[in-house]
Amino acid sequence: MRAIFVEDRVREAEERYNAVVHDFASRSIEIPRIMVQQKGVVKSGFRDFDLDLDQIDFRPVSDEIVRQALQSNERDFVTGSGGIVPESFENILVSELLKKPEVDYDEDSDLLFKLAEQALKKMKSYLDEEGVANVVQYRRMDVADAIYAQMFERFYMEEPEYEEPIVLGFTEILPHNFEKLSADKIHDFKETIKPVSAIPSKVFGGFEKACHSLYKFDSKTEKDFAIIIEKDESVIKWLRPARNQFSIYYNRNSQRYVPDFVLESDSTIYLVEIKKTGDLESAEVRQKAEAAASYCAVASEYTATNSGKPWVYLLIPHKSVMPNMSVERFAKEFKT
Repeated sequence: MRAIFVEDRVREAEERYNAVVHDFASRSIEIPRIMVQQKGVVKSGFRDFDLDLDQIDFRPVSDEIVRQALQSNERDFVTGSGGIVPESFENILVSELLKKPEVDYDEDSDLLFKLAEQALKKMKSYLDEEGVANVVQYRRMDVADAIYAQMFERFYMEEPEYEEPIVLGFTEILPHNFEKLSADKIHDFKETIKPVSAIPSKVFGGFEKACHSLYKFDSKTEKDFAIIIEKDESVIKWLRPARNQFSIYYNRNSQRYVPDFVLESDSTIYLVEIKKTGDLESAEVRQKAEAAASYCAVASEYTATNSGKPWVYLLIPHKSVMPNMSVERFAKEFKT
């Protein structure tokens, strides 16, 4: 009897072990541990140019300020300059330009002051001193936007080179360490959340193919993409990578890239990034794409010798994340 009891316990232990192993395997994607780092310094900046002054045609705004009583709703008006006129108009425009992406004072100061001076010279040709002060004070953001739009057309970035990648075999799927308020419930990922701005603060579950049981999403678009890949029959499993899941670096190796999704289909493993359509050509997105494409190339070489699947990077505009889309269509249209 004792021998039979021991055999039963051993058999039970084996069954539990096999169940745990099966569950672990079903929730894992074979991710090669690859270090992707840029080599040397990637040069970028803005080429020197002169402003197209036809696009500088800003008019003063009224100094009249509407003042409305909260209880009576009666209105009266206050007139006068009411503002602080800067000592240097060039300085105030340059300060506004320094808030723009990729603009660096040390590298671009000569160009910034030249363009600000050209813009002011144009305004002085059709406005008096008071009018120029008004435009710089009240419309400096508009002026800076017009100047930066022309700068962006002259932006350049050298194609980065990468160090010889370090490949250390497959790595485990790392857990997420996000927080959830105890008073907040776990939402089903198919649930409609209103307002949509609240989505990043919510925790979602109910997944069948995901490698984790709970996720957060940064936007409605990401949540919609999860719904698409959960329904797609070609998708076997997918995950939202934890921050340290990948060792992919960009921006002079100062930042680690974390893709939005990793998903495994019948034939391919995809790294997926979803971006606003207007941001696709930005320097940051381009650097991320270069680094991710390099990772996928090395990962594909490694998996080819280990009976694995090729890796492909997809950079998807957010407007293309529609309910009628599939992974196959995403791959055909947005493979980099």
